[in-house]
Amino acid sequence: MEEGAAALFCEHYGVRAPGNVDPASDPHGELTGKNVLMQQRTVGGTAAYLGIPVEAVAESLAASRKILFETRSKRPRPHLDDKILCAWNGLMISAFAKAGAILKNSEFLEIAETAAQFIRVHLSDPSSGELRRSWREGKTLEKAFAEDYAFLIQGLLDLYEATCGTLNSLGWLQWAVKLQSIMDRLFWDESGGGYFSSAAGDPHLLVRLKEDYDGAEPSANSVAALNLLRLSRMLGDGEAVKKAERIFSLSGRTLEGMPAAVPQLLVALAYSLSAGRQIVVAGTPGAPDTEALLAAARKGFHPNQVLLLADEGEGQRWISEQNPIFADMKPVHGKAALYRCENFTCSAPMTDLGNLD
Repeated sequence: MEEGAAALFCEHYGVRAPGNVDPASDPHGELTGKNVLMQQRTVGGTAAYLGIPVEAVAESLAASRKILFETRSKRPRPHLDDKILCAWNGLMISAFAKAGAILKNSEFLEIAETAAQFIRVHLSDPSSGELRRSWREGKTLEKAFAEDYAFLIQGLLDLYEATCGTLNSLGWLQWAVKLQSIMDRLFWDESGGGYFSSAAGDPHLLVRLKEDYDGAEPSANSVAALNLLRLSRMLGDGEAVKKAERIFSLSGRTLEGMPAAVPQLLVALAYSLSAGRQIVVAGTPGAPDTEALLAAARKGFHPNQVLLLADEGEGQRWISEQNPIFADMKPVHGKAALYRCENFTCSAPMTDLGNLD
């Protein structure tokens, strides 16, 4: 690497003779006198700072990176962590489902559905329905933890709401309900409230603990509290509300004294204090009038709203079994209709887009 190219590279990536790692970020002194490459500016910004044409800077940096890559390729490669975790994929399903619905991006929805189907096939016990923690090269490892259930249930609820105009969407909601039942059986603490992180009898643990901190990942209890409330507003499950309230009670001191430690639980608490709002669209899946009403219901930001489809078929029969109020929600004069409800008290059906705000 020529001297000029090296100097340009060092300037662009912040390389300094004494090292560029802040001692405050290196408590054990492992990076003292060393450099971590960090792009300081855009290519255009570096070109302007040094007074060099952008094309010349881009070409020089590309050549320098190639030299570094060739040198690094001679070293042993670090191990690749390519296992598939149920919990992390649950979070990913939520993200793609919400983005797909908001942006009307069918590719995002397909990604979410493909991931959910993979978990159903490879990380779900076909006989018991219980989840497994991870999958790699055809092998599953460990029984799932509470966070695997909570994050996946959240993803399935988001996926149902994002796809509830399609023929197969009901399965995501039904699976979420089943997983919630399994989660309650395996992890719920009937005496103290809240969910333990691990199931009873785990040979790897001496003490069963409950996560009560929302860090880089939210805790299972925080996500589960919102899941329970959403399920109660979808299907009228009063027991789910009681469980969510016990989670709030369990974390009451934290919510009052250190709320910044549990931001996701605050989301669930705010949800619990809002009016329960249901939007139910009665119509044929995939029909233009049904799709138009679903699109109108998804428009805007309505964090306290749940969305359901009554399709006069299996979907409506199933949700009517959970809550009889849905039995009478039907299209009007052959046209798809939208029912807006609060705490399952519903207004007259609308057959046009109307004002849903």
